[in-house]
Amino acid sequence: MVDEDAQPIGRVLGDGFTISPLPDGWTALEGVILVKCLDVDGTPSWAFRHTSGLNHEETIGALTVQLDLMRDEVSDLFRPDDSET
Repeated sequence: MVDEDAQPIGRVLGDGFTISPLPDGWTALEGVILVKCLDVDGTPSWAFRHTSGLNHEETIGALTVQLDLMRDEVSDLFRPDDSET
């Protein structure tokens, strides 16, 4: 399904919104983005978007893997350092 309203990410998020670049030699193909925003009433809210080339299964899989990696990274912050025991 092609989103007829889709726009370049820089146009949607504006010039002040920055992210880390991809590694040298990598080419972006598809993506998902979760953006913390202020809604029209000034209330913090989340907006989720993905490119049209990702199906629901691929999006869920990518987000699940990323969540697991982030969970492990945060859990490591609370594990005692081997040198301290």
